[in-house]
Amino acid sequence: MLGLILRKIILILLLLPLLNAVGFYYATIHPRLFVSPTGDTVEMSTSRYGNYVRGVLAGDLGRVGNQSVASILADPIKNSLILVMTALAVAIVFGLLLGLLSISPRTKRISPQALIVLAAGSSMPGFLAGGMLLSFMVYQTLYAGNPRTFLPLSGFGLDEHLILPVIVLALQPTMYIAKVTAGLVEHELQQDYIRVARSKGLSWLQLLWLHALPNMIAPVLVTIGESVRLIVGALVIVEALFIWPGIGRIFLFTVGLRLDARPPGVYFGNPDLLATIVVILGAWLLLADLIASALSYWVDPRLGLANEHTEIRLA
Repeated sequence: MLGLILRKIILILLLLPLLNAVGFYYATIHPRLFVSPTGDTVEMSTSRYGNYVRGVLAGDLGRVGNQSVASILADPIKNSLILVMTALAVAIVFGLLLGLLSISPRTKRISPQALIVLAAGSSMPGFLAGGMLLSFMVYQTLYAGNPRTFLPLSGFGLDEHLILPVIVLALQPTMYIAKVTAGLVEHELQQDYIRVARSKGLSWLQLLWLHALPNMIAPVLVTIGESVRLIVGALVIVEALFIWPGIGRIFLFTVGLRLDARPPGVYFGNPDLLATIVVILGAWLLLADLIASALSYWVDPRLGLANEHTEIRLA
């Protein structure tokens, strides 16, 4: 387990500086940015990146006009974390529950109806469902005569404003966790030790909680870590869709994408800001993978023993 954690940490330490450099240089390739009088953009951006790195090592993430990058991102990071953590909690609870309910107590296999729903739901992007949901709510307001939508369509708030973004953000991860959980339960219920337990007269719930679930905790934890990737990947579009003031919307402004017709704002093409955002999003993904992997090895020591045996055979 210690070797796994060290490898993951080394990977993080290698990838985050690389993401930082990619984000910085991506901002500088735009033709209207950092063009010297001689037109030598590469040399100028390289020099600026060196100054930027020295500033980061001194604790300065850079500036956008008169504002520091740290002050610009402080509230958006908090707002995005609220959205991500709430969506992840919803995905875990409902994903596990839906996965267990997908198993037929009679056949001990995934029911055909549940298999169709889980396959379709896990492959459909959440923002597509969000667009359909918003279209339906707008239709109910404009054409069905309703004075207002039953939930806010946009805006920030730790109240009903949180419901729609969380539903859309958690939809695909929920279905993904449910699909994997159902597959794991089905696999475990076909094992010999389950047949022996059934012969002893154990109930359906006892088979699940006392025998099947303890043997599938580790892969479920890995699946939850992968679900964070789905959530963070959809975060940018969901925040733009519901005008949620998080780091995803700042990222869109930085790369010059807007959902309205207005021209790019002051954040557009700022390399200090883009490099920091890319590192933050990458760190969330890498840390989620590290935590999920470490927890899976901790709850199931057999994974560590299997890796040791594999290394011995390879040697």
